Amino acid sequence: MPLEEIRGSFRVFENSLRGSLQKVGFEHLQVGCDCASKYVQDIMVVAGFSMAKSTSDADGHCCRLEVSDEAGSTIYIKMKRKIKTRESTHQVCTRSSSTITGSETVAMSVAPSYTYTPLNLVKGGTIVNLYGAVKFFKPPYKCKGTDYCSVITIVDQSDAKLICSLFNVNRDALPQIYKNGDIVRFHRIKIKEFSGQLQGISSSGFAALTFDGTVGTPVVPRTSSKLFTFTDEDRKTIEDLRIWVASNLLNSAVVAKLSGIQPPMYFDLTCQLVGKAKVDGSSYLLKVWDGTKCPFSYWKVVVTEDDLEGDSVLIHRLRNLIVDVVVYDNHVQLAKSLKVGSFIRLYSLHAKFQSREGEPDVSYLQFHLHGGTTYGRGITSLPEGHADAEDLKKFLNSVDLMEDESSESPSEPENVYFTLGSCSEGCQQLSVTVLRDHQHFEVTALSTILNSRSPQPYRIRAKLRQFEPEKLHQSVKLHCPQCNLLQEVPDGSELDLIIQEASATCPMSDLQNTSFCESVVWDTENQGQRRVVIHFVKHDELLQDPEDSLIMIEGGTLEEILKLSKKFKGIIPVGATEDDLVLLDLSAPFLWQGNIPHYGCKHCSNPKAIASLSPLAAQKDPLWEPTTIAQALGLVPLEYVFVMKFMLDDGTGTLDVYLMDCKDFFQIPASEVLFNNIFQENIERIMKKLCPSDTNLDDLPWLDCFIKSYYVTDGREQQICYRVFDTTIAEDV
Repeated sequence: MPLEEIRGSFRVFENSLRGSLQKVGFEHLQVGCDCASKYVQDIMVVAGFSMAKSTSDADGHCCRLEVSDEAGSTIYIKMKRKIKTRESTHQVCTRSSSTITGSETVAMSVAPSYTYTPLNLVKGGTIVNLYGAVKFFKPPYKCKGTDYCSVITIVDQSDAKLICSLFNVNRDALPQIYKNGDIVRFHRIKIKEFSGQLQGISSSGFAALTFDGTVGTPVVPRTSSKLFTFTDEDRKTIEDLRIWVASNLLNSAVVAKLSGIQPPMYFDLTCQLVGKAKVDGSSYLLKVWDGTKCPFSYWKVVVTEDDLEGDSVLIHRLRNLIVDVVVYDNHVQLAKSLKVGSFIRLYSLHAKFQSREGEPDVSYLQFHLHGGTTYGRGITSLPEGHADAEDLKKFLNSVDLMEDESSESPSEPENVYFTLGSCSEGCQQLSVTVLRDHQHFEVTALSTILNSRSPQPYRIRAKLRQFEPEKLHQSVKLHCPQCNLLQEVPDGSELDLIIQEASATCPMSDLQNTSFCESVVWDTENQGQRRVVIHFVKHDELLQDPEDSLIMIEGGTLEEILKLSKKFKGIIPVGATEDDLVLLDLSAPFLWQGNIPHYGCKHCSNPKAIASLSPLAAQKDPLWEPTTIAQALGLVPLEYVFVMKFMLDDGTGTLDVYLMDCKDFFQIPASEVLFNNIFQENIERIMKKLCPSDTNLDDLPWLDCFIKSYYVTDGREQQICYRVFDTTIAEDV
């Protein structure tokens, strides 16, 4: 935490803070407000604090300030005489000890005292600090959005457990957990109730430390943050938890050496990466060893020398100790980033026997890290100095490679080299799609699905014979996620008419500037008496830069709205009543951002007056996102989705399957396809590769897909339909 010194008069002191911080009185403080750039002033100035409910009636205020190194807090103290600071017993305290003379101001470090809640006492709707031992975890993985996620189940001496879902855009900022039994310390984790069960969720200010849970190992915190507190009391808590873990927490994961595996099995393997290579868009090859020898004949993946990264001489020397692991789908990106020579841990690695085509009576061992995160499946790179990595390094250095080479004999198992098309499962002809979850599902033939009961999910492998609509821009529709309404997107001429008709039914408002808006008349040249009013939303009673501003327009045409949308962050077409501005009929968009109109569902929305946006405008740096605006205005926003029908064929039968997806399948937002020629061309290119014209069925690419069956009622008849889910086009398509 910074130590800043400000010299001079009290006016100089206040002016030095005023440029970057905003002064706020105690009476205006509330739980939930953003205080990162605010300061309060009494005998001392506190900046960069957070708010929490007071835990004692004696505090004299319904809230209390919380400061910490992790939150970037700073305390400024104005001194006019010589004074010695000492450790305070107040809620805001410092452990620094210094002597200050003259008229000075110093900013002092903060070392708060934290209270930790046992897991059996956590309650929904609270933000708490916790200690716990890891009973189960999923290594960080990419979510459907931009964040990485890690799911962790923790337990403690109270015999309670808590499932925590932690999110961060930075993978390294999530807790660095390497095995069950590790100990975690969570600060400011939010407790929510979901389906009758309490869960921990990372929230603003969340911070985590992780420790090895083995008794006797050094107590060294693992974290990407450079600012954190750690006391003797923390050390004692960790030691106590370690002792409890040793007696009460059994590691359910199967940990094995290559020499000790018993296929078929799933196990965790700690190993060194000696080579890697791209196999295809949805799989990747890792060449690893742990110093022991697999006792079974196993597959070796054929890759070109140019594609293989690693020391070819070393790989050849270790050829009898290296095994080839093929990783799939969501693990590919992380596998690509691994550094050759690093020590890694593969979680829930699958070892199973598989026969080769033409040799049904001979089986060879394969190693697969299937896609998805079920059972904690994933990859972790062990950091330099990690105890397990250091132990493995010492063991590998002791392995006598000359002895292994000289011990080869014809009676030993022979390994077989293969290409992706030479085995019937996991390594067959490439798929142009990637499965995002549920990879443990077995492939089901379409003929079997046609004779199965519904509803249920399936994993299929098939080819795309044809699709509808052929004009791909017609595949984009508007969908309500609440009532499942599906409607067409109005084209330009239709939309202009909708806006004109909706505006004609609303009277024009009087120009009355308020703390919320500032209104002006826009002069429409050579258009008679037509009047256009622009309402500029103000923030802190000031107008923002156009690119950050939200405006409302009365009486504007589609052409005028699109013209303004090039300059302003968002535009809301409005009408007026006697008391307030209101939205137009929901046949018209409720918001424009860029050239994309956003619509609300007529059936599910309960529109509110435009003044309902006032609390958003009062927030620090309002973002004016469509979902936030819709929520404030009582709207359920419609989603742009792709709606297509695929005829799939796997050789056993054909099946019509529907695609209804916002952006996951094509990895392109459906909203962009209507308004961006580049995205339209990308969709056309993808579909030509999935279903090229005048191509024999045998030459079409394979699609690995998840589909689910469901019932649709049309009048009195009930029909079974099928829909694609959790499937994405491969990156290199």
